[in-house]
Amino acid sequence: MVGCVGSKIKLLAVEDTFLIEQRRLMVTPSVVGYEGPTSFSVVLRKPNGDEFSAIAELAFLRFNPPRPGHELACLLKGVAKDDVPIGTEIWTDISS
Repeated sequence: MVGCVGSKIKLLAVEDTFLIEQRRLMVTPSVVGYEGPTSFSVVLRKPNGDEFSAIAELAFLRFNPPRPGHELACLLKGVAKDDVPIGTEIWTDISS
């Protein structure tokens, strides 16, 4: 995780996006060190300051050969690739 502000956690700043048909929009980088629910509300803050809400789902990434530790893919439900420009920050509220 990148950082905290009050009860908010910045999960990541988007470096790239991939539309995976039948799965959702995956954003990178992966989330490392997160322990909590795997589906939750997030706020996406675009580089221009606009914000919108979405549901994020975290899924374990599987690599061959395996990497040390665990990395989680961040998948966004109901979000279009064009709605998430590079540099968008993804935040969640740890108090909910």
